[in-house]
Amino acid sequence: MADQPLTEAEIELALSELPGWNHADDRLERSWTFEGHLAAVTAATAVGWLQEQRNHHADLTIQYNRLIVSTTTHSAGHKVSQKDVELARAASILLDQSATGT
Repeated sequence: MADQPLTEAEIELALSELPGWNHADDRLERSWTFEGHLAAVTAATAVGWLQEQRNHHADLTIQYNRLIVSTTTHSAGHKVSQKDVELARAASILLDQSATGT
């Protein structure tokens, strides 16, 4: 069974509990800034482990000391699903302590 996309109201409710995340182009997205490039790469690897545990894979972009996580659910028609919310929450818990900014 395919994952169900969230409604706009459900996405807005989820975002109210996910500081720093935004919704655009049917994706949830957030960035973190780290002390240097290696810290950003390490953070991306850590998010990769979260993705593997959930079998749900976001797009990760590294721009020197910045990591951008952008997630959508392919099986929900490339829309935001509960899987994206759960991954966003887990990534925030993991990265908020080690980042120097957003």
